[in-house]
Amino acid sequence: MRHRRIVGLVAGLVLLISACTAGAAPTTTTTTTPVTTTTQPGGRVILIVNGPAVIHEGDKGPFVEALQFYLVCTGHGQPSSEGSQVTVDGSFGPITADAVAYYQAELRRIPTGDPDEETFASLARDCRDDRTITFPENATTTDIAGNTAPGDEEVFVIDGRDGQVLGLQAIEGLVVISVVGVDGTVLESNNAAGPFEAEITKAQKYRVQISAAAETSFRITVTTRSPNIVASEFGPMKLAPAGLSIADIGDNVENTIAVITLVLDLPFVDTGWQSGVPGCSGSNRHLTWIIQKADSGESHPAVLQVDFADLGGTPFFAQYAYRSFDLTQLDPIAQGLATAEGFTIGSSLETFEDEYGDADFFDELRGLTDFNERMLAGFELGETAAERRAWYVGAGDDGCEDFG
Repeated sequence: MRHRRIVGLVAGLVLLISACTAGAAPTTTTTTTPVTTTTQPGGRVILIVNGPAVIHEGDKGPFVEALQFYLVCTGHGQPSSEGSQVTVDGSFGPITADAVAYYQAELRRIPTGDPDEETFASLARDCRDDRTITFPENATTTDIAGNTAPGDEEVFVIDGRDGQVLGLQAIEGLVVISVVGVDGTVLESNNAAGPFEAEITKAQKYRVQISAAAETSFRITVTTRSPNIVASEFGPMKLAPAGLSIADIGDNVENTIAVITLVLDLPFVDTGWQSGVPGCSGSNRHLTWIIQKADSGESHPAVLQVDFADLGGTPFFAQYAYRSFDLTQLDPIAQGLATAEGFTIGSSLETFEDEYGDADFFDELRGLTDFNERMLAGFELGETAAERRAWYVGAGDDGCEDFG
């Protein structure tokens, strides 16, 4: 079907160009790409041969999203049949291919529907609209892509929160990235063409400006985090029934502390060994890592507590608890410390039950339920399963009268 569609479009285009060369000059979309065609005797026109396609029908990702944005921006979002409309969703389907083919026809190129670098760049030059940076739900990383040229920088807009840290790294293309507030404040620029972070000091919109010394396509990874996040990369660390993946319940105390410290740095609190604590058996030691620190006070949005016990034999790693004292301020990065299935603090009861089955609460007040063999979850109160979110995920038993 696509082959027939393109052949029909080529035939129609040749007739149109032949008619135009015999009479008035045709009206085409203005672009910065030179339109050079060869006219044969009789007024027939040889279409420009495209270079290698850089985006293909069936592709997905930031380059496809940029292509679709350019098509809509330049008025090419409704290519043919009534009601067909290009959607900026990053998925290259037949409607997008039709729109590209019609744009190529305007450039007097062979309308394949798969853009080469020159077609993509021409669309970028024709588009003058800024683009908005958004992140997928519960994600702190996204990729943006496009094409920039001297005198025609690409501009993305992002809503900045006070204290937010914005990270940018060019993955493809030799470009300069600048972050500028709408009030004119220049936060940061990577003139050295390397990755950098910009700490936002005022809640407002910011312009992420992409420029280059020569016309080039680019792909940039954008990350966002709270400045109060202590650990942004948990590596192989997971919440599991047997422990934290890098350390199992029952392991040696000092080895456990050492491997966790390698990932999270030094603990914020270490109680040392304590004996005779009411409600506890033997001696106990509690270490706390603050993953996301509160702006003020002690209501930290993300805290990991690791407990050790000495019941008269060899001291051992006995229990861990990942919990939140303020889910309203929880940064999605803190949710990177999760079970293998992706369940963690801040996850909804609905998500929990989709993965682990119906929750059987043995403590309704604190929303406590067992799951995944030997694990425990606590949910805050809420009207619906989607509104009830986990404030506690843990496993093990240190011999104290708590949730173990």
